[in-house]
Amino acid sequence: MIHTVILDWKRTLYDPDDKTLISGSRELLDVLRSKRMRIVLVGKGGKDMYAEVKRLGIEEYFSYIFFREGVKDDTLFNEHMSKDLQGTLFIGDRARSELAVGKRLGALTLWVRQGKFADEKPESEEPQPDYMVSSLPEIVQLLKTLKVL
Repeated sequence: MIHTVILDWKRTLYDPDDKTLISGSRELLDVLRSKRMRIVLVGKGGKDMYAEVKRLGIEEYFSYIFFREGVKDDTLFNEHMSKDLQGTLFIGDRARSELAVGKRLGALTLWVRQGKFADEKPESEEPQPDYMVSSLPEIVQLLKTLKVL
C-alpha cells in the first residue's frame, strides 16, 4: 500500500516555460489528498519556486515542500520516505533524475513521459521505472488498477 508520494515539481506538475500547472495536476493532488497520502514536493529551484507554489494555490496539498539547486541525490529524499520502502511512490518526468534516486532507495517509481524529457531513456546501468504513463490523468487510473486507491 502506498503511504507517501514524492512528486517532482518542474515538468511533472509545473511547466516552467508557461508558469502554469500541467493539465491534470490539481486533479491528481485532489485524489492523493482524498486518500490521506503523505504528499511531498521536491524540485530544483529556490525562493522563486516556493513563490510559484503559493501563487498557484497548491501549498496546502503537501506535507513537505523542498526546493534546492544542484543534483537530486539520495539525501534529498531519504527523510521523506515511508518506513516500508514499497510504501513510497516517486512520480517524476525524468528517469535519469528523481526516478533513478527512487529506484536506488528501493521505492516504487512512476515515470510520467510528457514534455521535454518524454523520450529520455534511463541510463543503461539504471533499473527501469516500475510504471510509465504519458499524462497525469493516467496516474489516477493506474493507481486504481493497481488497487492503490
